[in-house]
Amino acid sequence: MYRQNTMRMLGGLVWVIIPLIALMLFLPHQVEINYDMSILMLFGILLINFATMILPFRDGLLDKYFNPIMTAYSIILVGLICAGIYYTGGMRSPLFSFLLLMTAFCSGLFSSLYSAIIIAGISATAYLGVVLAFSPPGFKDIQLLSTQLFFLVMAALFINRLGSESRQRAQEKAKAMEELRVLSEMDRATSSFVSAVSFEMRAPLTSILGFSDLLVKNALEPEEEHQYVEVISHEAENLSRLVEDLLDISRLESGKMKLSKEITRLDKLMQISIPILEPLYDPAQILASISPDLPGVMVDAKRMKRVFDAVFAYLIRKSGPGSEIRASAKAEGEEVVLTFNIRNREDASGKAKDGSRIFPALGTPPDEDLELAMARRIILAHQGSLNVIQASGGWSAIVIRLPELIARDFIAVAQPPSLGTLGETPA
Repeated sequence: MYRQNTMRMLGGLVWVIIPLIALMLFLPHQVEINYDMSILMLFGILLINFATMILPFRDGLLDKYFNPIMTAYSIILVGLICAGIYYTGGMRSPLFSFLLLMTAFCSGLFSSLYSAIIIAGISATAYLGVVLAFSPPGFKDIQLLSTQLFFLVMAALFINRLGSESRQRAQEKAKAMEELRVLSEMDRATSSFVSAVSFEMRAPLTSILGFSDLLVKNALEPEEEHQYVEVISHEAENLSRLVEDLLDISRLESGKMKLSKEITRLDKLMQISIPILEPLYDPAQILASISPDLPGVMVDAKRMKRVFDAVFAYLIRKSGPGSEIRASAKAEGEEVVLTFNIRNREDASGKAKDGSRIFPALGTPPDEDLELAMARRIILAHQGSLNVIQASGGWSAIVIRLPELIARDFIAVAQPPSLGTLGETPA
């Protein structure tokens, strides 16, 4: 970002300075000036500057070629200015101040001091060669020439170091803001998770305490007493499962849980979990778009199956009758991306009949239950991400991403089968 800002500033500076220098050339002067060649050199500088300014650095298309392009730009710019100096009076040319300014700014485009020294050296050498070629300086001009070369080099080094410090401060600020964002997100996630766990544990605890109290305070028939004991036993198992889930989450976050990874096809795991949607959706009506060359990935299949179970259960809880699901899986850039798009056809605003929002509003963090929190942490343990996104038109999405590094290193030889049970691929 700093380099692009410097490039824009340099480009704007060129457009302002060139007309001013052209006017300065017509002021009274002692040396002979070749106006035709001088104007041609200035016009060439404008063309090079224009060509560089329209390059799509902002879009990232040429960002990795920034250094070689800027090196060529700097060398051509210095060459044109020195040629202009040759035709406008040599050592006493008004273009020297322009050369000094452009050399300093060009050195600021590069982060290393070594690059600045090279740019300053090229500029000083070219200028010295032009001066000697135009008219060798006399003894009285040596001091002036030495001073010009000194300031040419020092200005380049100064701007380079100043730019380096500015870049470092900008990077530190960006890093601090990112850390603050992560901490804020962690705090929000922790609060949401604690609320979800409290809610999940309240139901079995209430049942256990309530039925235990009934057994203690009342004389019950053996059949009724046996029924209450079964309820307590069932809720105790649920509570034990919740505690085990909490321990699993703790192990996942601390990195103590070992994942039993194997080459797995994610589309097959999706197939296995599809029956969870049957109470609300007809699996034949679920639209699926699965890339035919979707690679296998090295994951813990058992825990990834739990991720899909949790995601589909979340869809059941958050969707209503008439909802539509579109599932897709593809390799995207350096990631394998699974997307589940959901739309409630009864209300395109994304709200249920009772007025509650089915999915969080755009930019609002989702309310996680324990299962979804577990799924997110399993994905994180695989160096991936799971996000709940609210889009326009009542559409919402759950996006699971796994890094391509995992998929690329462990590509399955066999091609994944098509998901015939999911319905036809949409056009």
